[in-house]
Amino acid sequence: MNKHLLLILLAAQLYCQPTFALVILQYHHIATDTPAITSTRPDEFAAHLEYLHNEGFTIVSLAARLDSKAGPRQAMPPKEVAITFDDAYRSIYTEAFPRLKALGWPFTIFVASDLVSEHGGQYLTWAELQEMHAHGAEIANHSTSHQHWARRPLGLSESKWRQQFTEDTLSAQAVIDAHIPHAPKHYALPYGEYYPSLLEDLDNMGYLIFGQQSGAVPIPQTPLVIPRFPMGGPYAALKSFKTKVNSLPFDQTFRDHNPILSGLENRPIANAATLGITTAVGLNCFGPGGSITPMKIGTGILIQSNAPLKAGRHRYNCTRRDDRTGRYQWHSFFWMKQRPDNSWYPEP
Repeated sequence: MNKHLLLILLAAQLYCQPTFALVILQYHHIATDTPAITSTRPDEFAAHLEYLHNEGFTIVSLAARLDSKAGPRQAMPPKEVAITFDDAYRSIYTEAFPRLKALGWPFTIFVASDLVSEHGGQYLTWAELQEMHAHGAEIANHSTSHQHWARRPLGLSESKWRQQFTEDTLSAQAVIDAHIPHAPKHYALPYGEYYPSLLEDLDNMGYLIFGQQSGAVPIPQTPLVIPRFPMGGPYAALKSFKTKVNSLPFDQTFRDHNPILSGLENRPIANAATLGITTAVGLNCFGPGGSITPMKIGTGILIQSNAPLKAGRHRYNCTRRDDRTGRYQWHSFFWMKQRPDNSWYPEP
Protein backbone atom coordinates (compact mmCIF):
# COMPACT_ATOMS: atom_id res chain seq x y z
CA MET A 1 0.00 0.00 0.00
CA ASN A 2 1.16 3.56 -0.76
CA LYS A 3 2.93 4.91 2.36
CA HIS A 4 1.16 8.28 2.13
CA LEU A 5 -2.26 6.58 1.88
CA LEU A 6 -1.45 4.35 4.87
CA LEU A 7 -0.67 7.40 7.01
CA ILE A 8 -3.98 9.00 6.01
CA LEU A 9 -5.89 5.84 6.94
CA LEU A 10 -4.13 5.58 10.31
CA ALA A 11 -4.90 9.21 11.04
CA ALA A 12 -8.56 8.65 10.17
CA GLN A 13 -8.73 5.68 12.54
CA LEU A 14 -7.30 7.75 15.38
CA TYR A 15 -9.68 10.62 14.63
CA CYS A 16 -12.70 8.32 14.67
CA GLN A 17 -11.66 6.49 17.81
CA PRO A 18 -14.27 6.82 20.59
CA THR A 19 -13.34 9.52 23.10
CA PHE A 20 -13.43 8.24 26.67
CA ALA A 21 -14.05 10.38 29.71
CA LEU A 22 -15.48 10.18 33.18
CA VAL A 23 -18.10 12.63 34.42
CA ILE A 24 -18.35 12.97 38.20
CA LEU A 25 -21.53 14.40 39.74
CA GLN A 26 -21.43 16.18 43.10
CA TYR A 27 -24.53 16.33 45.31
CA HIS A 28 -25.09 17.54 48.87
CA HIS A 29 -28.70 17.48 50.12
CA ILE A 30 -31.42 15.52 48.33
CA ALA A 31 -34.22 17.53 49.90
CA THR A 32 -36.59 20.49 49.58
CA ASP A 33 -36.15 22.02 53.06
CA THR A 34 -32.39 22.70 52.99
CA PRO A 35 -30.30 25.56 51.50
CA ALA A 36 -31.24 25.83 47.84
CA ILE A 37 -27.73 26.24 46.41
CA THR A 38 -26.60 22.88 47.84
CA SER A 39 -29.90 21.04 47.45
CA THR A 40 -31.32 18.82 44.74
CA ARG A 41 -35.03 18.03 44.92
CA PRO A 42 -35.80 14.30 45.22
CA ASP A 43 -37.81 14.42 41.99
CA GLU A 44 -34.87 16.08 40.20
CA PHE A 45 -32.50 13.42 41.51
CA ALA A 46 -34.89 10.68 40.37
CA ALA A 47 -35.02 12.30 36.91
CA HIS A 48 -31.20 12.33 36.76
CA LEU A 49 -31.03 8.62 37.54
CA GLU A 50 -33.79 7.81 35.07
CA TYR A 51 -31.95 9.61 32.28
CA LEU A 52 -28.68 7.82 33.05
CA HIS A 53 -30.45 4.47 33.11
CA ASN A 54 -32.47 5.03 29.93
CA GLU A 55 -29.47 6.34 27.97
CA GLY A 56 -27.24 3.40 28.85
CA PHE A 57 -24.61 5.16 30.95
CA THR A 58 -22.23 3.00 32.96
CA ILE A 59 -22.15 4.08 36.61
CA VAL A 60 -18.74 3.41 38.14
CA SER A 61 -17.06 3.82 41.50
CA LEU A 62 -14.23 6.30 41.79
CA ALA A 63 -11.88 3.62 43.06
CA ALA A 64 -12.67 1.25 40.20
CA ARG A 65 -12.03 3.88 37.58
CA LEU A 66 -9.34 6.17 38.99
CA ASP A 67 -7.16 4.29 41.45
CA SER A 68 -3.80 3.05 40.20
CA LYS A 69 -4.87 -0.59 40.44
CA ALA A 70 -7.89 -0.08 38.18
CA GLY A 71 -8.31 -2.15 35.04
CA PRO A 72 -7.05 -1.25 31.58
CA ARG A 73 -8.28 2.13 30.39
CA GLN A 74 -8.88 0.98 26.83
CA ALA A 75 -11.71 -1.24 28.06
CA MET A 76 -13.81 1.73 29.21
CA PRO A 77 -17.30 2.22 27.80
CA PRO A 78 -17.71 5.59 26.06
CA LYS A 79 -20.10 7.06 28.66
CA GLU A 80 -19.17 6.69 32.33
CA VAL A 81 -20.53 8.59 35.33
CA ALA A 82 -19.59 8.52 39.01
CA ILE A 83 -22.01 9.79 41.66
CA THR A 84 -20.68 11.54 44.77
CA PHE A 85 -22.15 13.26 47.83
CA ASP A 86 -20.38 15.74 50.10
CA ASP A 87 -20.88 16.25 53.86
CA ALA A 88 -22.85 13.08 54.70
CA TYR A 89 -26.27 14.64 55.16
CA ARG A 90 -29.07 12.29 56.24
CA SER A 91 -31.11 12.83 53.08
CA ILE A 92 -28.48 10.77 51.27
CA TYR A 93 -29.69 7.79 53.31
CA THR A 94 -33.42 8.56 53.19
CA GLU A 95 -33.77 9.79 49.60
CA ALA A 96 -30.76 8.85 47.46
CA PHE A 97 -29.72 5.47 48.85
CA PRO A 98 -33.02 3.61 48.21
CA ARG A 99 -32.96 4.68 44.55
CA LEU A 100 -29.28 3.84 44.04
CA LYS A 101 -29.60 0.54 45.87
CA ALA A 102 -32.53 -0.49 43.66
CA LEU A 103 -30.39 0.18 40.58
CA GLY A 104 -27.33 -1.54 42.04
CA TRP A 105 -25.21 1.55 41.39
CA PRO A 106 -22.07 2.48 43.36
CA PHE A 107 -21.53 5.95 44.81
CA THR A 108 -19.17 7.86 47.09
CA ILE A 109 -19.88 9.83 50.26
CA PHE A 110 -17.21 12.29 51.40
CA VAL A 111 -17.54 12.71 55.17
CA ALA A 112 -16.15 15.25 57.63
CA SER A 113 -15.41 12.74 60.37
CA ASP A 114 -16.21 14.96 63.38
CA LEU A 115 -19.69 15.76 62.06
CA VAL A 116 -20.93 12.19 61.68
CA SER A 117 -23.78 11.48 64.13
CA GLU A 118 -23.78 15.09 65.39
CA HIS A 119 -26.03 18.15 65.14
CA GLY A 120 -29.37 16.61 66.01
CA GLY A 121 -29.57 14.07 63.24
CA GLN A 122 -28.58 16.40 60.40
CA TYR A 123 -25.71 14.08 59.49
CA LEU A 124 -25.51 10.34 58.91
CA THR A 125 -24.49 7.89 61.61
CA TRP A 126 -21.64 5.42 61.24
CA ALA A 127 -24.21 2.61 61.26
CA GLU A 128 -25.98 4.16 58.25
CA LEU A 129 -22.68 4.70 56.47
CA GLN A 130 -21.71 1.08 57.14
CA GLU A 131 -25.04 -0.12 55.76
CA MET A 132 -24.56 1.88 52.56
CA HIS A 133 -20.96 0.70 52.29
CA ALA A 134 -22.24 -2.87 52.38
CA HIS A 135 -24.32 -2.01 49.30
CA GLY A 136 -21.57 -0.45 47.20
CA ALA A 137 -20.94 2.98 48.70
CA GLU A 138 -17.38 4.22 49.13
CA ILE A 139 -16.80 6.38 52.22
CA ALA A 140 -14.00 8.91 51.81
CA ASN A 141 -12.22 11.85 53.42
CA HIS A 142 -13.61 15.40 53.61
CA SER A 143 -11.45 16.65 56.57
CA THR A 144 -12.41 16.41 60.25
CA SER A 145 -14.80 19.35 60.48
CA HIS A 146 -15.08 20.92 57.00
CA GLN A 147 -12.56 23.69 57.65
CA HIS A 148 -11.45 26.39 55.21
CA TRP A 149 -8.06 24.78 54.72
CA ALA A 150 -7.11 27.02 51.79
CA ARG A 151 -7.04 30.07 54.07
CA ARG A 152 -3.85 30.25 56.13
CA PRO A 153 -4.47 32.15 59.40
CA LEU A 154 -2.51 35.35 59.92
CA GLY A 155 0.59 34.79 62.01
CA LEU A 156 0.78 31.05 61.30
CA SER A 157 3.83 29.95 59.32
CA GLU A 158 3.24 27.96 56.17
CA SER A 159 5.22 24.99 57.52
CA LYS A 160 3.10 24.86 60.69
CA TRP A 161 -0.08 25.26 58.68
CA ARG A 162 0.88 22.41 56.38
CA GLN A 163 1.68 20.25 59.40
CA GLN A 164 -1.77 20.97 60.87
CA PHE A 165 -3.41 20.12 57.55
CA THR A 166 -1.55 16.82 57.28
CA GLU A 167 -2.47 15.91 60.87
CA ASP A 168 -6.13 16.76 60.21
CA THR A 169 -6.20 14.65 57.05
CA LEU A 170 -4.62 11.65 58.78
CA SER A 171 -6.91 12.03 61.80
CA ALA A 172 -10.03 12.03 59.63
CA GLN A 173 -8.72 9.03 57.67
CA ALA A 174 -8.03 7.10 60.87
CA VAL A 175 -11.61 7.61 62.05
CA ILE A 176 -13.00 6.51 58.69
CA ASP A 177 -10.71 3.48 58.60
CA ALA A 178 -11.85 2.48 62.08
CA HIS A 179 -15.48 2.26 60.89
CA ILE A 180 -15.22 1.41 57.19
CA PRO A 181 -13.05 -1.40 55.79
CA HIS A 182 -10.96 -0.69 52.69
CA ALA A 183 -11.80 3.03 52.58
CA PRO A 184 -10.11 4.64 49.55
CA LYS A 185 -7.52 7.40 49.84
CA HIS A 186 -9.73 9.99 48.21
CA TYR A 187 -10.08 13.56 49.50
CA ALA A 188 -12.78 16.08 48.57
CA LEU A 189 -11.65 19.63 49.24
CA PRO A 190 -14.01 21.45 51.65
CA TYR A 191 -15.84 24.20 49.71
CA GLY A 192 -13.79 23.12 46.70
CA GLU A 193 -11.09 25.56 47.86
CA TYR A 194 -7.40 24.76 47.66
CA TYR A 195 -3.91 26.12 48.17
CA PRO A 196 -1.13 24.67 45.99
CA SER A 197 1.23 23.51 48.75
CA LEU A 198 -1.57 21.62 50.52
CA LEU A 199 -2.36 19.83 47.27
CA GLU A 200 1.28 18.82 47.10
CA ASP A 201 1.01 17.33 50.58
CA LEU A 202 -2.15 15.38 49.72
CA ASP A 203 -0.55 14.10 46.54
CA ASN A 204 2.57 13.02 48.43
CA MET A 205 0.37 11.12 50.89
CA GLY A 206 -1.14 9.20 47.98
CA TYR A 207 -4.56 10.83 47.84
CA LEU A 208 -6.68 11.47 44.79
CA ILE A 209 -8.04 15.00 45.17
CA PHE A 210 -11.53 16.13 44.15
CA GLY A 211 -12.72 19.71 43.69
CA GLN A 212 -15.96 21.46 42.84
CA GLN A 213 -14.94 23.02 39.52
CA SER A 214 -16.96 21.63 36.63
CA GLY A 215 -15.72 19.61 33.68
CA ALA A 216 -15.19 16.09 32.42
CA VAL A 217 -12.25 14.03 33.69
CA PRO A 218 -9.61 13.04 31.14
CA ILE A 219 -8.34 9.50 31.66
CA PRO A 220 -5.66 8.49 32.36
CA GLN A 221 -4.08 11.99 32.42
CA THR A 222 -6.18 13.29 35.30
CA PRO A 223 -5.43 16.78 36.68
CA LEU A 224 -4.25 17.16 40.26
CA VAL A 225 -7.65 18.53 41.30
CA ILE A 226 -10.20 16.25 39.66
CA PRO A 227 -13.32 18.13 38.49
CA ARG A 228 -16.89 17.37 39.48
CA PHE A 229 -20.15 18.91 38.27
CA PRO A 230 -22.08 20.52 41.17
CA MET A 231 -25.72 19.45 41.08
CA GLY A 232 -27.29 21.83 43.60
CA GLY A 233 -29.90 24.55 43.03
CA PRO A 234 -30.15 25.81 39.44
CA TYR A 235 -27.35 23.46 38.34
CA ALA A 236 -29.69 20.48 38.79
CA ALA A 237 -31.96 21.36 35.84
CA LEU A 238 -32.45 18.29 33.64
CA LYS A 239 -31.70 20.11 30.36
CA SER A 240 -28.22 21.18 31.47
CA PHE A 241 -27.73 17.85 33.27
CA LYS A 242 -27.98 16.04 29.93
CA THR A 243 -25.26 18.22 28.42
CA LYS A 244 -22.98 17.80 31.42
CA VAL A 245 -23.12 14.00 31.66
CA ASN A 246 -22.39 13.78 27.94
CA SER A 247 -19.45 16.18 28.17
CA LEU A 248 -15.83 15.43 27.29
CA PRO A 249 -12.51 16.85 28.43
CA PHE A 250 -10.49 19.03 26.10
CA ASP A 251 -7.74 17.34 24.11
CA GLN A 252 -5.09 18.37 26.62
CA THR A 253 -5.12 19.05 30.33
CA PHE A 254 -2.73 20.73 32.71
CA ARG A 255 -1.96 19.32 36.12
CA ASP A 256 -1.65 22.45 38.26
CA HIS A 257 -3.61 25.68 38.60
CA ASN A 258 -3.24 28.31 41.32
CA PRO A 259 -6.73 29.73 41.96
CA ILE A 260 -5.86 32.30 44.64
CA LEU A 261 -6.23 35.97 43.69
CA SER A 262 -5.03 38.85 45.84
CA GLY A 263 -7.18 41.86 46.61
CA LEU A 264 -5.71 43.70 43.61
CA GLU A 265 -6.29 40.92 41.07
CA ASN A 266 -9.86 41.30 39.90
CA ARG A 267 -9.80 40.24 36.22
CA PRO A 268 -7.53 37.18 36.03
CA ILE A 269 -6.46 35.84 32.66
CA ALA A 270 -6.62 32.14 31.79
CA ASN A 271 -4.86 30.66 28.76
CA ALA A 272 -7.10 28.21 26.90
CA ALA A 273 -4.10 27.08 24.83
CA THR A 274 -3.20 24.94 27.86
CA LEU A 275 -6.24 22.83 26.90
CA GLY A 276 -4.70 21.92 23.57
CA ILE A 277 -6.72 24.53 21.66
CA THR A 278 -5.07 26.19 18.67
CA THR A 279 -7.93 28.44 17.60
CA ALA A 280 -10.60 30.44 19.40
CA VAL A 281 -13.19 29.45 16.79
CA GLY A 282 -16.05 27.55 18.41
CA LEU A 283 -14.81 28.19 21.95
CA ASN A 284 -17.53 29.53 24.26
CA CYS A 285 -16.60 30.85 27.69
CA PHE A 286 -18.65 32.44 30.46
CA GLY A 287 -17.67 34.18 33.67
CA PRO A 288 -18.69 37.11 35.86
CA GLY A 289 -20.25 39.64 33.50
CA GLY A 290 -21.52 37.01 31.06
CA SER A 291 -20.06 35.70 27.82
CA ILE A 292 -16.29 36.10 27.34
CA THR A 293 -14.73 36.63 23.91
CA PRO A 294 -11.48 34.61 23.75
CA MET A 295 -8.51 36.59 22.43
CA LYS A 296 -5.83 34.86 20.33
CA ILE A 297 -2.51 36.55 21.06
CA GLY A 298 0.57 34.85 19.65
CA THR A 299 0.34 31.18 20.62
CA GLY A 300 -2.05 31.92 23.48
CA ILE A 301 -5.83 32.01 23.62
CA LEU A 302 -6.60 34.32 26.50
CA ILE A 303 -9.81 34.43 28.53
CA GLN A 304 -10.63 37.33 30.84
CA SER A 305 -13.91 38.24 32.53
CA ASN A 306 -15.80 41.31 31.37
CA ALA A 307 -16.58 42.39 34.92
CA PRO A 308 -14.24 42.63 37.92
CA LEU A 309 -14.47 39.64 40.24
CA LYS A 310 -15.87 40.38 43.67
CA ALA A 311 -14.44 38.66 46.75
CA GLY A 312 -15.51 35.01 46.73
CA ARG A 313 -15.33 31.89 44.58
CA HIS A 314 -15.65 32.19 40.79
CA ARG A 315 -15.30 30.13 37.65
CA TYR A 316 -14.65 30.67 33.97
CA ASN A 317 -16.55 27.87 32.22
CA CYS A 318 -15.43 27.04 28.68
CA THR A 319 -17.06 24.65 26.22
CA ARG A 320 -16.51 23.64 22.62
CA ARG A 321 -18.40 21.20 20.41
CA ASP A 322 -16.38 18.12 19.55
CA ASP A 323 -17.05 17.39 15.87
CA ARG A 324 -15.99 13.76 16.25
CA THR A 325 -18.80 12.95 18.68
CA GLY A 326 -21.26 15.85 18.68
CA ARG A 327 -20.69 16.15 22.43
CA TYR A 328 -19.25 19.20 24.20
CA GLN A 329 -15.80 19.52 25.66
CA TRP A 330 -15.95 21.30 29.02
CA HIS A 331 -13.40 22.87 31.36
CA SER A 332 -13.70 25.22 34.32
CA PHE A 333 -11.01 27.63 35.55
CA PHE A 334 -11.54 28.11 39.31
CA TRP A 335 -10.68 31.30 41.24
CA MET A 336 -10.67 32.36 44.91
CA LYS A 337 -10.74 36.16 45.13
CA GLN A 338 -9.64 37.79 48.38
CA ARG A 339 -11.06 41.07 49.65
CA PRO A 340 -9.23 44.35 48.85
CA ASP A 341 -7.26 44.15 52.11
CA ASN A 342 -6.25 40.54 51.27
CA SER A 343 -8.49 39.13 53.98
CA TRP A 344 -10.73 36.19 53.18
CA TYR A 345 -14.37 36.53 52.20
CA PRO A 346 -16.98 35.19 54.65
CA GLU A 347 -19.33 32.39 53.67
CA PRO A 348 -22.80 33.57 52.51
